[in-house]
Amino acid sequence: MKKSHDAQIGRTYAGEAQAERQAKRHQKFIEAGHELFGTIGFRQTTVRVICKQAELTDRYFYESFSSMEDVLVLVYEQAIRDIQTKILLTIQNNDDRDDQKDDVDVLIRQVLDIFFQAVECPKTARIIWLEVLGVSTRVDVIYNNAIRSFAALFLQLSLSLYPNIQLSEAERDVVAIGIVGAISQSTMAWLLDGYQLDRQIMVNSMFHIIKGTSTQLTLNH
Repeated sequence: MKKSHDAQIGRTYAGEAQAERQAKRHQKFIEAGHELFGTIGFRQTTVRVICKQAELTDRYFYESFSSMEDVLVLVYEQAIRDIQTKILLTIQNNDDRDDQKDDVDVLIRQVLDIFFQAVECPKTARIIWLEVLGVSTRVDVIYNNAIRSFAALFLQLSLSLYPNIQLSEAERDVVAIGIVGAISQSTMAWLLDGYQLDRQIMVNSMFHIIKGTSTQLTLNH
């Protein structure tokens, strides 16, 4: 027997198709995960707790996820993606400027300020720097890939600003990961200290590391 049109695309309620409703429920769990992982923590968040936060039943949870770890991965990846998108937009806007070469220091500070603004949200910072650690091999791989993704982004920025950096590809990668590591560890300390330092101090401190490293690598070239 041929399936009806409604059965093929999902029944429509209040003007919304089944797929749209499912997508909204999925997003509600992501938002609930961000709230809970960023406050009580991943290990304290059960299916029952997240369903209560999302105001949905466990039936709908298992409609989209097989485990709480699935939610953590998506929440983490979304947080990383949001930060990277903001940084990329800043870099692209700079590329469109005719006087970009005169604003190297300004751009570096802008990128750092955008980054630290994002992680000044304690929930986001806790998820990125604390909650994903030691969860599973799968999450470890995703965490490591995120570090390398940030390193690639930093390298892209560095080479556009300092084209005379003459290192092998392998050396560039290691230096970029080292810079990202310095920023990452400083951010974790900032979070654990309760953001006692002003954001501008974080920006200035990391600026000196980036500027100093870049200057040294372009020296005599």
